[in-house]
Parts: sequence; structure tokens; C-alpha cells
Amino acid sequence: MWLFIGFTQLLSIMTCLLLWWFIKPKRQSVNMILVLSVFIVNNGFLLYGLSDFWGERFNVYLVSGILQGFMFYAGVIVAVLALIFYKVLKRQPSPKLLRVFALTTYAFIVSLAVFNAYSPVVHRLTVTTDKPLNKPMSIALVSDTHWGRWFGNHQIDKLVDLVDAQHPDVVVIAGDIMHDTTIAYDNTNMHEHLSKLKAPLGVYATLGNHDYRGYDEEIAQAVEAAGIKALDNESVLLNDSVWLVGRSDDVDQTRLSADELLTQVDTDKPVVFLEHRPSMMEEIKALPVDLHLSGHTHGGQIFPLTILMNWFSPLNYGTKKIENTQFLVTSGYGIGSVPFRLGTRSEIWMITLQSAKS
Repeated sequence: MWLFIGFTQLLSIMTCLLLWWFIKPKRQSVNMILVLSVFIVNNGFLLYGLSDFWGERFNVYLVSGILQGFMFYAGVIVAVLALIFYKVLKRQPSPKLLRVFALTTYAFIVSLAVFNAYSPVVHRLTVTTDKPLNKPMSIALVSDTHWGRWFGNHQIDKLVDLVDAQHPDVVVIAGDIMHDTTIAYDNTNMHEHLSKLKAPLGVYATLGNHDYRGYDEEIAQAVEAAGIKALDNESVLLNDSVWLVGRSDDVDQTRLSADELLTQVDTDKPVVFLEHRPSMMEEIKALPVDLHLSGHTHGGQIFPLTILMNWFSPLNYGTKKIENTQFLVTSGYGIGSVPFRLGTRSEIWMITLQSAKS
């Protein structure tokens, strides 16, 4: 905790320096006002956030901190540009033009981060199995929707339109369906919008860690009421040809092992394994699972976490085939705690599962 608080104070110092360079106050009194204002505002947000640690109030502080971080990115870009002018072109850049460029760069970074968060794209993957399958099956993967205060009905409607345009046979949701509670879901009547998400072979979901913060039963009930089957350590045979196995999140102490879950199915048929986290890849790769689908990581969501998280996760984002199992980790459709994505983008995946024998 103290390390985090210390980091926030360094962030305040950085913000003071950048604003001092941008404003260039000539009077000492203005310098003092600038410094005091930054520390008062930043620590005001910090105290507000810590009063509800990892809750909605803390998310407000995270937004404030990330916006300051974007200032640092803009400052680095301007510094590099100034260095190029000085070292390569042997010219001193105009201070006024540098300030205009800094402001423009900062506005661009913030705008890009918001655009990436709210403008989803569709990615595609074809998976070939050695098991028999009469015809290819198309699967739409959605994850980490985090329905809540900042991500609601408009984004649900956009998701429904995106999925409908792809005509999948089945839709699967890999956890973190709601952002901690059903409060915003209920208050804004998201049920009416989410119930429009349909597919010929059904819509299925597993719960993620944010769904297990005291509202797991309510979230499961809300999902079921919207026509989405919640797979809680269960399996279902799709079109009499493909087994879909859904496992609850790691935080569920009662969840079954993957090996136990596979005893419910005929592994001579293709097996699609759905869960929230990609944390058990070592367990899965040794089993007759053809396709493993997960989310949770958000792909790091905001640079530099998009790179740093590769050190802590067996697969932070994307696809990887290990032995006979194809793994896919999506960065997710939603935004989680903050309405920004930098280095990632809101997405869904369209997977075509086909047989090499067909």
C-alpha cells in the first residue's frame, strides 16, 4: 500500500514538472500555487479512491492517474522530437510549437485510448481438429464485458449487432460478465438489451473473478434470465457433434479439475473448453481438449502492461498451439475499471472449428 501511495506522489511530481514546462509561470507565487494545486487535487482523488479500495471510487482515482500517465507519454514524445530537431537538424525547436504539439499529442493519446475501448473489432481464427466433424462450426468468443456504469446498453447493442453480422452457430462468454455487481445492470434495464444476444445453438457463459465478488448468484440468475446458459462446471453437446465444457473461475474453491470435467464428455468428439483465465494451460495441454478459450488478462489493456504482463502469464493475449490444444486468450470486449485501452482494442473473436477428416 505504501509503495502505491509513494508512486502516486511521484506521479504528482511528474505532473507538476510537465505543467510547469507547459505554463512557464514567471512568478514564484504562481509556481507555489501550481504545485499545491496538483498535490491537493491528486491526493484528493487518492483519498477518495482509497475510501473504497478496488471499488467504484477507486476506479475514479485510476482514471485520474492514467490521465496523468498519458501526460508522461506525451512529454516523452515531445522530448524525443525536440532532441531530433537539436541533434539531427541542428535547429532549436520553437517553444510555442512544442507546446502546441504537446497538447495535440496528449489529446490524441487520450482520444485513441477511448476509441480503442469503445470501438470493437472482429478477429478470426480457424482451428482444425483430427476428430470427426460433419461440418465446420462457427463460434463467437466474447469475454470481459464488465457490464456496469461506464459500459452498458449502447455497448450491448453494438455487441448484438456485431455478433448478428457474423452469423455464428454458437456464442460463448468467458467470464467477467458484469463489473462486480448487478446494480447498474438492473438500474438501467440491461436485461432487455442482453436478451437479444442469440445464436442457433445457444449462448453460453462462465463466471469470472469479478462475477465472484458477492453477486455470483445474482449474476448467474440475470444471465439465465437473459437466455444465456451459465456453465458452472458443466458440459453441453452442441449439435450432437462438439462438446462445450465450462469451468468456473479460479476463485471458486469448489470447482472441478479439467480432468474431472472431461469425464462428463466423449473425448472422441471435438472438445471446446471455456473458462475465464488462461492460468491452467499446463493442465489443459495434456488433455484431449481441441480448443481452449479464455480472457481475463485484457491483453494488458494499457501500455506498458501490454508488454509487462507477458512476463507473468503463459499467454497474455492471442493464440498459441501447444501439443494438440489450440489456446486463444482474448483481450476482451469490455473495459473493466477504466474507460481506456492503449495498445489493445475491444474485440470479439470468430472461430471456425473444422475437421481434417471432412
